[in-house]
Amino acid sequence: MRKYLYPTLLLISAIMITVSCKKEEPSEEIMLDDVALNFAPEKKSLQVDLPLDENSNYWHIYSPTEDSWLQYERIPGRKSMYVAVDGNQTGEVRSSHIMVRSGVYTQRVVVTQDSEGGISLSADYLPVRYLGASSTLDILNAESLSDLSVSVENAGTSWCSALVEGDKLFVNVSLNETTEARSALLTVSGKRAVTGTGCSAFVTVYQGKGGMTPYVFDIPDFSESKVYRVMDGQKYVAQITREFLLADGLVNASAVVVYPVENDEVDLTKGYVAQIILENSDLSDETYVYSEPSGAVHGGSVAFDAGSNTLTDYIAGTKAEPVTRIYMPGDVGMGPEEVTGSTQASVEPLLVTDVRNGESNVYPVVKIGAQYWLNRHLNTTYYNSNLNFEAIPTDVPTTEADRRKPNWCIFGFNDGNSTDPEAVTNRERFGLLYPYLTIGGFDTPAEAGLTAAEQQIEDNISPEGWIVPTKDEANSLKAYIGGNGNMTRLRKFVDYDTEGYPQIFPDESRHDDNITGFDGPKSGYRSHTGSWTSGDENGCWMWTRTYQSETGSSMFHVIDVQTSQNSARAMSIRCLNNGAVKIKTQE
Repeated sequence: MRKYLYPTLLLISAIMITVSCKKEEPSEEIMLDDVALNFAPEKKSLQVDLPLDENSNYWHIYSPTEDSWLQYERIPGRKSMYVAVDGNQTGEVRSSHIMVRSGVYTQRVVVTQDSEGGISLSADYLPVRYLGASSTLDILNAESLSDLSVSVENAGTSWCSALVEGDKLFVNVSLNETTEARSALLTVSGKRAVTGTGCSAFVTVYQGKGGMTPYVFDIPDFSESKVYRVMDGQKYVAQITREFLLADGLVNASAVVVYPVENDEVDLTKGYVAQIILENSDLSDETYVYSEPSGAVHGGSVAFDAGSNTLTDYIAGTKAEPVTRIYMPGDVGMGPEEVTGSTQASVEPLLVTDVRNGESNVYPVVKIGAQYWLNRHLNTTYYNSNLNFEAIPTDVPTTEADRRKPNWCIFGFNDGNSTDPEAVTNRERFGLLYPYLTIGGFDTPAEAGLTAAEQQIEDNISPEGWIVPTKDEANSLKAYIGGNGNMTRLRKFVDYDTEGYPQIFPDESRHDDNITGFDGPKSGYRSHTGSWTSGDENGCWMWTRTYQSETGSSMFHVIDVQTSQNSARAMSIRCLNNGAVKIKTQE
C-alpha cells in the first residue's frame, strides 16, 4: 500500500497545480492593441519585441494575407521576432499584417511600406537677399535615395553654388551688385535605393535686386489692424500682417509675415515669416489644437498664388526666438541680421476711412490667404459715389415684399436712428443690417437686371476699392481656411453678455475660433417676417452679391456658404478687397 502512496500524492499535487494555473488564466481570448510597423521603400528587416507573457517557442504565427513581400521569423527563447520586407517597386503604398497567438492572447502586427518615388525637397523655390546669403533645404526622403548630387544651371554661373551633404542641400550666393534680380536653376540628382533608377528634382533660386535702399523697422502690436504698412515718408515699402497660414502638409499656424512692396504693389510670393504665434502640429489639419511653438520655427518664408487663393510655398524658419526687428535690404532676404546704414522706416496701421455726407466709418483690415477683408461689418447709412451718396431709408415697411426694398436697421431695432443705449451698443458691435437689394439700391430684381441664378447684383454700397463678395469668392475663403467644418475659424472668440461684459463662447477648448483674425461677431439678423434671430456661437450671417431667385440670394456665415436665403432678411455685409490693396501680378 505504501508503495502506491508516493506516486499518488505526486499525481494529486500535479492536478492541483494545473487546476490552480487554469484558474488564473482568462477564460476568453484577449486581443492586444495592434503593433504598427512602417517601412521605407527599400528592403529591410526589423526585430520586434511583443508584449506577450510566453517566449516565442510557444507562439503560433501566421499571416492571413500571405503576401510574398512580407516575411517573419520567431527568435527562439525570446519574446521577439524578425519582420522583413522586400523593396517596394509597385509605385503604391502596400500593407499587410501578421497574427501572433500566445495562450489566450492574440497580437496583430500591422505592416505598411511606402512606395518608391522621386526626390522630395522641403521647397522648390528659394528667395535670397542681394547682399549674399547661405540657405539650407531638406531632402525629405534621403534615406530612400543614393548617389545624391546637385548642379547649377549654366556652368559659368559663379554667383550661386550648391552642394549636398546627407539629407541637406546647402546653397550659397554672392553679392548682387546689379540693379536687376537674378535666378538660377538647381538640379538635384540621385538614384532610387530599390531599383537603382535615376531621379531628379529642381529648385529655383531667386536673388533680389541690388542697389535698393535698406530699411529697418519693428513689428507692431496689431492693436489697430491685422495689416500694417511700412513707410519711408510717403513711399510704401513693405506690408506686415498677422495672418493664418494653412497648406496641407506644409504649415498650420497663426503668424506675423512681412511682404515687400514696390510701386504700391504687395508681392505675395516673397513673404518673410518673422514669427509663428500659434501652431497646430497636425499638418493634415484633422485636429484643432493650437499652442505656442516650442521649437526653432521663426524666420521662414511663404508664397501665395493670388489667382487661386492658395499658399504655394513655405519654408519653416530656424530661429528659436520670434523676430521683432526687421532689416530689409531689398525685395527679398529680410531678417534680424543688422544691415549697416539701414534707413529707419515708420509703421502704421492699414485703416480704411470711409466718409459719406459727414458720416465717417473707420475699418481695419485682415489678410486671409491672398484675400484682404475689412475687419468689421459695414456700418454706413449712405450709398457710395456711384449713387451720389444718396441716403438709404431706415423706415421698414410691414409686408415681406416691401422689406426686400433698400433699407437698413440695427439688430433688434427697425428704426436705425434709435438712440436707445442697446441700439447704440449693437451698432457698434455688429454694424448695420441690410436686405439683399440694398447692396445695389434697387427695389426689385428686375430693376437690378437680375434674371438668372448666379448673376451678381451691382455693388453701390461698399467703400471705394472694396466690394461685397460673390458666392465664389466666399467659397474661396472657405477653401483656404480648411473647407467644410472649418468656417468657425472666422468666429470671434470673445463677445459680450447682456450687460456688456466680455465672455468666451462656446468654450475655452476651441482654440481655432478666430485663428484667421476675421473677427466675426455673433451678430443676428431680421427675418423676412420681421422677427429677430439673435446670434449664437454659430452666428455672423453675411450677404454675398450672388443672386439666386426672385426671393432668394446667397450668403455665408461661420458654418457654411449657402444659397437660396430669403432676400428680405436684413443681414450684415463684410467687404472684400477690390483694388484698394494692390497685389503684384505674378510673372
